[in-house]
Amino acid sequence: MGLRQRIAGRLARSRLIVDTGVMAAGTGGRLLLQIALFVFVARLLGPGAFGAFVGLTALVAIVSTFAGLACEVLLVRSVARDRTRLAEGFGSGLVLLALTTPVLTGLVLLAAPLLGGLGLDPLTIAVIAVGDLFFLRVSLLCAACYQATERVAKSAAINIGFSASRLAAAGLAFLLIGRLDIATWGLFYAGGAAFAALLSLAWVLRDHGRPKFTVLWRDLGFGLQSSLQSTLYFTLRDIDKPLLTRLASLEATGLYAAAFRIADAAIIPIRSLMYAAYASFFRHGQDGTRGSLRFALRILPLALGYSVFAGIGIALAPQALPWLLGAEYAEAGHLLYWLAALPFLHAAYNIAADALTASGHQSARSLAHVVAAAAMLAACLLLIPRYGALGAALANIGSHALLAGLSWSLLAWHQFRSNSAPLIATPQSART
Repeated sequence: MGLRQRIAGRLARSRLIVDTGVMAAGTGGRLLLQIALFVFVARLLGPGAFGAFVGLTALVAIVSTFAGLACEVLLVRSVARDRTRLAEGFGSGLVLLALTTPVLTGLVLLAAPLLGGLGLDPLTIAVIAVGDLFFLRVSLLCAACYQATERVAKSAAINIGFSASRLAAAGLAFLLIGRLDIATWGLFYAGGAAFAALLSLAWVLRDHGRPKFTVLWRDLGFGLQSSLQSTLYFTLRDIDKPLLTRLASLEATGLYAAAFRIADAAIIPIRSLMYAAYASFFRHGQDGTRGSLRFALRILPLALGYSVFAGIGIALAPQALPWLLGAEYAEAGHLLYWLAALPFLHAAYNIAADALTASGHQSARSLAHVVAAAAMLAACLLLIPRYGALGAALANIGSHALLAGLSWSLLAWHQFRSNSAPLIATPQSART
């Protein structure tokens, strides 16, 4: 019996390594496409207009957490445990996206003027919002269908296809129109998202059949809680950019956004690891904190090891900024020295946070995000008026460090309360 469990454990670890490798390869392609899109748009718009675009899309990202009430998370959660629920999970997600998008678009239209100085008309704001609130989320829901069934290659392909579609839209806009402004780019930005969403839908319908259009009411409580948690996550990740447009300038926002995008690109492999491991977290989490923590400790060294190399790469990137984006972005280079810590902090808190969610402690994860998001907001209000973009970078690093510490502390606390076996499992007790 012990030999069978050891073999099963090794096979499970091998499967995770293969899945992570597939996701990393897909992430590499997606990363190159995103960098190309970022460089292309940042160069054409310039720091001021690019800052306005980033400020708006950051606001939309925070609001978009309620699009579909975390329907992709609900799908992965239910299908990872019962694959017969794919059709109803997919159909429920599409219905929820259709119902929530108009409400959230209206909310963005009301909130956008509070950013100050964007100079965007309501139609442009609405078009950009729908591109991210509906079409992007449809693609994410389609990718979740393959994530839930552990067909990560197709999930990665959908994510690559989405980035490729938006890059193609940017190239088409440049060829047809020439110099871009935000209004023009907004139309192509949303159009590229719509094209990618339609292709993703066609692929899922071919592989999994028609969705069952319904609403999974019994799961909406978890979905709402996940949306609230995601709101806290995106507030923590993106609130600095709208606040920069309000408290500093569009140029400062553009410079900070350029540095942040480079650091954020280095975090994508961490997200790929978490994406590949998400369904496994829920399976191990059926044993409670003991199972999810054991799995978290298994993948932690891999994530932290990568993050060290990523941080070194970010710290070396300032020399390349003027070459990539133009001389007008050279001042963003010094921000990268501070943002080099982000991959390490993301690796630390994402693993602990997913372990909390998978073991039924979503409220603890939300608590950590509430505290960290409040700290981020307070630090931005204190530091941005005095230090501008550097203040935003310091607030970002400090709040993420707080989040990582709180997440692991809460996970250890729930493990202690459960009175379970020691944290490090022997091979004989390892789950498959």
